[in-house]
Amino acid sequence: MAIYRTKDGHTVRLGSTVWGINGQGPFTLAEPDHSAPPGWICAVSGDGEDIRLHAPEDISLYYNLVRRVEI
Repeated sequence: MAIYRTKDGHTVRLGSTVWGINGQGPFTLAEPDHSAPPGWICAVSGDGEDIRLHAPEDISLYYNLVRRVEI
């Protein structure tokens, strides 16, 4: 199972809940469909309306485990 590091230094994996560094969220980390490049990950909003496809390193740039807004 893939492990990712968030911007605030926490370890997360598929099924973890994260928050955007701009305060948006929460998002659940999910496996994308098979058309995505290997190792990529989706961040899915609670209502399922917002699905964001990310390269693995994006999680450490754009998401926190703990909700806070970074300016």
